Amino acid sequence: MNCGELASKPPVTITPDKTVEEAAEVMAKHRVGLLVIVDRENPRRPIGVISERDIIRTIAGKAPLTVTVDKAGTMKNFVYVYADEPVTAAALKMKRFNVRHVVVLDRSGELVGVISIRDLIGEKKILEILARERVPTQE
Repeated sequence: MNCGELASKPPVTITPDKTVEEAAEVMAKHRVGLLVIVDRENPRRPIGVISERDIIRTIAGKAPLTVTVDKAGTMKNFVYVYADEPVTAAALKMKRFNVRHVVVLDRSGELVGVISIRDLIGEKKILEILARERVPTQE
């Protein structure tokens, strides 16, 4: 199974000018832990992400809820995989970068979806693939 097949639901997106409060509302409405920040002129072009953790850090840092998501989220250096990569690539990146979500892109850099840790552990078939293709860690 590849990452594009697993990221079958449309990604939930937000534009960089929206506030942290608006991001939290969108996350709650769609029951997701990560929003993909997209270019206002091209909603298929991801430019960053904002996660629940980012929102918590923003609030803990005493920033107002009116701060925009481009200031609170991770811009440019977000973790991603390509749609044609195996699901093990998503699992390895989640572990390596200590994140619970990876953005899925096509080879031209356009947004395909998001894979969450819940997606990986939610299906027996995927757990079997991960167990079979497990790469030993150096811990």
